[in-house]
Amino acid sequence: MTTQTVTQISAAARGKWPVILQMLRIDVPENGRHGPCPKCGGKDRFRLDDLEGRGTWICSQCGNGDGLDLVKLMTGYGVRKAVQEVAQVLNVPDVQELPVKPARQKAPKRDMSLTVAALMKESHTGESPYLNGKGFAGYPASLTGSVQHISGKDFPAGSLLLPLTTNAGAVTGAQLIAPTGEKSILPGSTMKGAFVALSPLPSEPPVQVVITEGYATALTVSQLTAGCVVAAISAGNLPNVAQSLRARWPEVKIIIAGDNDFQDGGENPGRSFAERAAKAVGGWMTLPPGEIKADWNDFHREHGITRAREAFRNGLVLCGEGRTQLPHGFRLTQEYLWYEKQVQRNGETEIQNVKICNPLRVTAITCDADGGNFGRLLEWEDTWGERRRWAMPMEMLSGSGEELRRVLLVNGLSYISTTGEARARLMEYISLCKPERRVTCVSRTGWHGQVYVLQDEVSGEGAEGVILQTTSVQGRDFRVSGTTEEWREHVSRYCTGNSRVAFAVSLAFAAPLLRLVGMDGGGYHLKGESTDGKTTTMKAATSVCGGPDYWQTWRATGNALEGCASRRNDAAMMLDEIREVDGREAGNIAYMLANGQGKGRAGTDGELRTRKQWRLLFFSTGELSLTEHAAKAGERTFAGMEVRMIQIPSDSGKFGVFEELHGFDSGKALAEHLEWATSSYYGSPF
Repeated sequence: MTTQTVTQISAAARGKWPVILQMLRIDVPENGRHGPCPKCGGKDRFRLDDLEGRGTWICSQCGNGDGLDLVKLMTGYGVRKAVQEVAQVLNVPDVQELPVKPARQKAPKRDMSLTVAALMKESHTGESPYLNGKGFAGYPASLTGSVQHISGKDFPAGSLLLPLTTNAGAVTGAQLIAPTGEKSILPGSTMKGAFVALSPLPSEPPVQVVITEGYATALTVSQLTAGCVVAAISAGNLPNVAQSLRARWPEVKIIIAGDNDFQDGGENPGRSFAERAAKAVGGWMTLPPGEIKADWNDFHREHGITRAREAFRNGLVLCGEGRTQLPHGFRLTQEYLWYEKQVQRNGETEIQNVKICNPLRVTAITCDADGGNFGRLLEWEDTWGERRRWAMPMEMLSGSGEELRRVLLVNGLSYISTTGEARARLMEYISLCKPERRVTCVSRTGWHGQVYVLQDEVSGEGAEGVILQTTSVQGRDFRVSGTTEEWREHVSRYCTGNSRVAFAVSLAFAAPLLRLVGMDGGGYHLKGESTDGKTTTMKAATSVCGGPDYWQTWRATGNALEGCASRRNDAAMMLDEIREVDGREAGNIAYMLANGQGKGRAGTDGELRTRKQWRLLFFSTGELSLTEHAAKAGERTFAGMEVRMIQIPSDSGKFGVFEELHGFDSGKALAEHLEWATSSYYGSPF
């Protein structure tokens, strides 16, 4: 067989490319007209200009090349296989081997910033016929001052000149758009990650970043939503631009405003690239609605600004790398969670959108260290736009879901549909979501291995993989106000010389250390007259851990105090005025708190439920001792009770609980200062 080179096959194919492409079933627009690209499907973006009979073509998304390049693009073949295909159509001998051409030395790369700067220098500001046709009559644009020859095509003076820049501001090339709409990239340009910005990028993160394919689309989108808008020039460049801008602004909201390249039964490259870009940066995607090829400029011109804004907003769908794969039929937009219900009408299948609730995301699967107590980590924004999250036990889906909905509504999820179908779909959505992330759940605060768990925060090595899971969203017990330095200045400095205040504050610091040193819990009771500063002492200790709502009174049932103790696990518990609890229960409650176990209870099936457990130090106050209070109720106390709640006299023999006034006129004045200080500075030491 005679060996044919690429040059020989190309020479044989010259002037025959329209027929060759037809024989290879590659459909292209006839007579050099613009039309759909055979590869990406984009409407009116492809043209076979066949310059010098070489089969030359151009697509604003796929690039440009000659006939052999198009065969390679469409078939995915390498050079050898593509040449063989063309040779077979031309009925020339088979190509068995291609001689290796000596590598050509690359020409030094041009500094495109200088090239573009020269073009900008000779350009002028005026109206672009192309933009006029897109609905932007009178828009000031940079227009070329001379003819530009690109890939055998002349771009006349007055063509739109769009510099390409990186997120660092470097100019890497430019796009030219002729008055007739033909587009090309300036030779030597680097497109990857570069974009056309409508205005210089701000130094501070904007409210959001919106990335489009084309420039006219970017101008349109800037009228539909707020934020910084840039054009990636091609669908294939969307992921690159998105990742580049994510690197610049790690926390900013990124929206990909893609083209809807719909074709019945075919691929939708506009959607595919937009979704890929959004997933890569954990961003949002929105496309023009409907089964019709359109970008946002097309949709705006067809339907008007009001409907376009509404469609843009309603079409927003959250995507994300490593995020949850939504169950079939569910759709999550910026405003609502929907279920797309298929219904039969007149023999045809239609989609009926069922509105379920405001956006609710399932971001992780939870289970405990023993592989039980499974749950789902739910996240949403409350009425004020603050992010909320809740590790929900799966057992809450076993009934009607009423308690689930109550917890979500109480914690700021503004809307849940009242229809029975939507409520059922909500539970179905949560149970069917399969997020990739796995998190270990715990049922109480405190130490769990090397991490310390609070209601809204986890600290320690591996903290990101642990969360508190409860049947409701627990409030923040460990609140913070002010700095540690302010707390030292206004609270802790007055512990010096005041033994009882110093002891109470030390107890609050010691409580989290019990588990680390292997010691059991216990309690202390400060007994004395009503005006000697007992409650003030307790509040000083409370300020180590939290605010005024951290301490409790004894006025509660044993069950209620059991629940409170569970929330104070590996921390301090503060109880004011012992006489407010039933004297018949006081001793048993003291036993329970010190021993660290709640009452055993049976479930509906008779099986023993898991007991509440804790390890803590509690600090109590009162005018009566435990023994005196129990005796008044006709109860006896035993030595074990008094050991578990050791009594301390509140009177120091000087100024009530105080021995040192630190310059205050009286114990009352110091107490009033501490009352103010502990309500202003708290929580930061913990």
